[in-house]
Amino acid sequence: MFRNLYADTRSILLNRGFRFALAAIVSWQLLFLLFVWLIQTLFFKEALTAEDVGFSFSSVAVFLVTGSSLYISGDAFSSGCIRNKIISGARRTELFLSAVCGGMFQGVMCSMLACVVSVMVSLLFTGGYMSYSIPEIAEYWIVITMACAAIGAFSTALVMSLGGNQLSYIIGFALAFLLNVVSARIVDKLYPADGLCALTGTKLAAYSFFDRFIPYSYFTATPHYGMGSYVSGCAGLILTSLAAGWMVFRKKELK
Repeated sequence: MFRNLYADTRSILLNRGFRFALAAIVSWQLLFLLFVWLIQTLFFKEALTAEDVGFSFSSVAVFLVTGSSLYISGDAFSSGCIRNKIISGARRTELFLSAVCGGMFQGVMCSMLACVVSVMVSLLFTGGYMSYSIPEIAEYWIVITMACAAIGAFSTALVMSLGGNQLSYIIGFALAFLLNVVSARIVDKLYPADGLCALTGTKLAAYSFFDRFIPYSYFTATPHYGMGSYVSGCAGLILTSLAAGWMVFRKKELK
């Protein structure tokens, strides 16, 4: 198991897809900083605050983590790595667990890099945070990191379940896009800009459950539940991905 974890971690760090995701994170945050700075300077004549640019990663996190996880997991199949490991005697359970851990590792690394860049940007180019305390900012990045890990696990389990089929790319990105849109709509309904929430009954309960326990929704707003809710939501997605993915992968015929 540990040999597989080491090999998969090394493969991830050397993979061009993962490096592209990391480069995209840095580029996006810097370009977003430049864009907001130009808008604030040219049109509003106001100084930048950390709130203006510090949370930009959340708008692209779902797609970057999903893309990295799908690409690396799919590459392991297309290169014959998974099949060769099975032929050489590696157990499917160990391969699956190692791959999912790799997906979580990618999510954590992406979030940690985004956090470092966000802190550097906030310290060097803005007047600092005006509305958030250090504990609140730390809580935000902890939640984002857990959510990225859960999404990395889910995306990897999806590819493993489909045996590296190209269809996994379509399904993975389609789900990421759909859940991202649904999350934005739910937040808009639960926390309208004008007035109070108009939802009641079953619809309110369903929307609140999604907002509270589905990691894809954690990128649409700053933390507003207890940490236990976020831990439960991320753990639930990871465990569901492990259970469902393993049940399919252990019987999957690899070509």
